[in-house]
Amino acid sequence: MKHACLLIRTLLFIGAVFAVRAAWAGGCLCNYTPAALLEVIDGDTLVMEVSGKRETIHLANIIAPRLAPDPLSNGVWCATEGEKAIKAKNYVSTLLSKASKITLDEQQRDESGEISAVVYIDNISLGQELLYKYLVIESDETPDWCG
Repeated sequence: MKHACLLIRTLLFIGAVFAVRAAWAGGCLCNYTPAALLEVIDGDTLVMEVSGKRETIHLANIIAPRLAPDPLSNGVWCATEGEKAIKAKNYVSTLLSKASKITLDEQQRDESGEISAVVYIDNISLGQELLYKYLVIESDETPDWCG
């Protein structure tokens, strides 16, 4: 009986270690939603097929440069921003076209039905890859693409 209790305690400990490790590493990717690329709109906006539906996906907490001036925005736009936007869009297109697996971790859905999500390409965050290449900024930063 003493050995059985020791075995059970050991197994529970090992299970707890793996559970903590999985949570610390960002959780199990098996809970993420599979998606298929339909179109890259720009560096932070995609159209994907998710659960059989066409969905517009915005990369969560990411701001990409704009491809063209936005008439509804008072923000400054310049040709340099447009060039950076093309680089970001092309890089996203390249990564997604080479991916063997695309998954989403949906963060929220806005009133128009568009989704904000962390997009994973072969278990690597697309947003983080764009940040590493200095093609986008995090949403809490102020864009200065022309400076």
